[in-house]
Amino acid sequence: MKLTSFLKSVAVSISVFCASVGWTQTTLPIRIGAATSADHAPVFAAMEKGFFAKHGLDAKVIMYQSGVDMINGMLGGAQEVSVMGSIPFMVGAGKGQPLVLIGSNHGDPVRPYYVAAMSVVGRAGAGLKEGDLKSLAGKKIGLVRGAAGEGYMLGLLAGAGLKVTDVTLVNLPPANQVTALRQGDIDAMAAWEPWATTAAMRVSGAFRLISGKDQPDACKSCFDPGILLSTRADVANKAEVLKRFIVAYADAQQWVRQNYDAAAEINMRWIPGVELDVMKVAIRRSAYDMRLSKLTVQGFNQNTIPLLVNDKRLEKAYDAATVVDPQFTKHAEKTAPQFFSDLPQIPANAAF
Repeated sequence: MKLTSFLKSVAVSISVFCASVGWTQTTLPIRIGAATSADHAPVFAAMEKGFFAKHGLDAKVIMYQSGVDMINGMLGGAQEVSVMGSIPFMVGAGKGQPLVLIGSNHGDPVRPYYVAAMSVVGRAGAGLKEGDLKSLAGKKIGLVRGAAGEGYMLGLLAGAGLKVTDVTLVNLPPANQVTALRQGDIDAMAAWEPWATTAAMRVSGAFRLISGKDQPDACKSCFDPGILLSTRADVANKAEVLKRFIVAYADAQQWVRQNYDAAAEINMRWIPGVELDVMKVAIRRSAYDMRLSKLTVQGFNQNTIPLLVNDKRLEKAYDAATVVDPQFTKHAEKTAPQFFSDLPQIPANAAF
């Protein structure tokens, strides 16, 4: 009888210990879509530092060239979660695709505008002036159509009183934008990291005309957080997988916030064609905060969606609240508050 009691006590102790370090009895598989973006650092860190495994997941990362490709893969059943920009998501959801935003890869839950990871980089000799958006008139601008760069540029142009027809938008992959800028084939580029920093540091005479991190108020009509995306079917049928993913991701985001240089070194193994000094700058230009708030929905409703309607990317507006599900981030904040202890508190009237 005493032995039985002892064994039960040991079993309980082991169970409590396993729970405290994130071990689970059953490891669940998950597939995650990502891209060669510096702000996807939490994905790569979670893989190499073992955060997914720590929280009971057998994770596989599938690399894509763009957010549009990523959505197509996810809708085809290739992965449960996509880490990407919000523009392709908002367009797809508005067209009836069964997509659900479950968290932010990077963002700011205390403001309804955010584009920290984006920059417009201009070349020397193109007649551009730092901070002067009107100087973009008549210029050729490289960006990825249908992705974050286009959304940022549209918002900036509107804020400066310019029309899309006042510039020439050139559809180019991010790495090709750097080459085109160097060769003088384009005058400026609107890109995410690490490509904006690559251009600013490696193209002779290039400079940041404007950036979401350095001039956050320059485009208060811009709202394009990096997002964690899933589907309605997986939210309904794989809730436990997504809960574990969000907690693991919160763990990884905090590690990145506290270890930028080490995270940059990990990024180097996932993102080809970028040098370490560039990556160490690029990785710091995003706010790695997954939390969602009422301001997230407000940002989409007041800024992103009207911009897409005006650009005829969407036929009509819709309520972003119908495609934003905060249950998973709320679960993480409640069960693992330590992973958010270094972040600013969300105002009570903005919290879900």
